[in-house]
Amino acid sequence: MADASLARRYSRALVELGQQHDQIDRLGADLASFQQTLDLGDGMLRRALENPGVPSVQKRAVLGAVLEKADYHPLVRNFLRLLIDKGRFLHLTPIVDSYGDMADELAGRVRATVQTAQPLDDKMQAEVQATLASATGAEVVITWGVDPTLIGGLVAKIGDKVIDASVRTRLETLKHALVAGTQLGSTAGSPVAEA
Repeated sequence: MADASLARRYSRALVELGQQHDQIDRLGADLASFQQTLDLGDGMLRRALENPGVPSVQKRAVLGAVLEKADYHPLVRNFLRLLIDKGRFLHLTPIVDSYGDMADELAGRVRATVQTAQPLDDKMQAEVQATLASATGAEVVITWGVDPTLIGGLVAKIGDKVIDASVRTRLETLKHALVAGTQLGSTAGSPVAEA
């Protein structure tokens, strides 16, 4: 719980700076890009910067070398240095996640993941996006995925809400209904007997 509080505190400070400079989305994009850089290859850069056994001076030198090669906003550069100096670099991922949530809330955005049995073409993606935007009343940023076990349809997750319109789930529901109908004992008058 303390980690979540720390992440919110640091991310709130950066969001406020982003608001002052009208750069909220740019800062978020730079943070996301830096996160990806940390995980390139075998993640050696992340391990070095998160390792409590590596002195801050060395971490700062490594970070400086990385920042020289990247075009990050000066606020992001200073923020990353601050995390190293304060020994908070281990908290970068929850800070970035918290920053994203706050930035989305300020922009009136929601994030969704949508799984389909097969990749959707651009027209179908636009239709799904428009439907979710209409349902949520917000701009929806979708991360698309493919799950062949769905057979057809889709499963969308927005926050803690799940919309399951997959063929797999419909078949499971039908199967449970059929099993429940046969367990009632008599088939007379049941939907299965009448079908």
